[in-house]
Amino acid sequence: MVSVDKTGDGLPVAPRIHNVVVTGSAGFIGTALLKRLSSDVSITSLRGIDILEPAGAGSGSTHTRADVLAPGLENLLVGADTVVHLAGVADAHNGDELAARTNIDGVLRVLDACASCGVTTIIRVVPTNIYGAWPTNPSELTEDSAIRPVPGFLPAVHAAEVERRLIDWRFDHPSIRVVTLRSAPVLGSGADHMWSRVLAGPMRLRVRGTEIALQVVHPDDVASAISFAIVNGLDGPYNLCANGVITPESVDDLLGRPWIPALPAELLERLLLRASRLRIGEIPAEVVPYLQYPVFISNKKLLDAGWVPRNSSKDALEDAVRGGVLEPADSLPARTWLRRAVVALGVLTLSSLLFSRLRRKS
Repeated sequence: MVSVDKTGDGLPVAPRIHNVVVTGSAGFIGTALLKRLSSDVSITSLRGIDILEPAGAGSGSTHTRADVLAPGLENLLVGADTVVHLAGVADAHNGDELAARTNIDGVLRVLDACASCGVTTIIRVVPTNIYGAWPTNPSELTEDSAIRPVPGFLPAVHAAEVERRLIDWRFDHPSIRVVTLRSAPVLGSGADHMWSRVLAGPMRLRVRGTEIALQVVHPDDVASAISFAIVNGLDGPYNLCANGVITPESVDDLLGRPWIPALPAELLERLLLRASRLRIGEIPAEVVPYLQYPVFISNKKLLDAGWVPRNSSKDALEDAVRGGVLEPADSLPARTWLRRAVVALGVLTLSSLLFSRLRRKS
């Protein structure tokens, strides 16, 4: 592990961290983080803030039910050295004004509150889809790669907007370290979000002519990376992912073949758009480019700093299966088989109708 107590190397020595506040502490990642930090003897105070009550957390933490957008946030941060900001809307959809306020205004609100309270370190976790899914993407994206999210894909658009505004904010607050962990989709037991539904499972979506491997990270490794950033005085952006990828063949071996066949990209986009308008779908059409073009990141910078993930991408997928997040097709009960068969039939019928309309227009 990299030590921050060394002197004489010309670099600023990071202070020993004792008092940590975690926003979004009742969430999927927040719960794993509190458990991790609760066992760290170097942390003397650990507080969580969330609009929800936590399902379970480490015994060494306290919880305050509050909204980061509400007045009085500064009072909740008094005495903190480090703030880990996890609060946000992960599955934001078009027209969701609350998501925009939370994901953009909420971050800026936390940043300003931290500055007024004397916080010295702020750690954020953002999705790697801020890099965007484009045919010109390199084989591996580094922290120096351009941030260019797919227009309309709100989680990435929101994160990119904060990155833009963060440049000016950091210029005005040079004494505060801001660590941004650009994380691959987090997959493991308890992962119930858009990517867990899109990337794997018998109903997973695919674009015809493309077979993209999966790059994910386990929640325990996200927690360990945050802990590592706190203890070792990291600063700036770091890509965060497990080592290795999951091939489509491995996914099929573990979960069975998908129910829905691969569809042309334009047809899949129209299908998802129509499903959204009918309020029968949870996946935005803007996700389709991410199923076409790989967004593979390099975690070399974080590895070189001394962090080591304990779980591979395949480990994360297997943990999601063990936790019941993803179920192999052959383990589903008959009633679930029937329900999914009806859904799949409806999808195929709607696909055929849309495809016929597209052919007539052409």
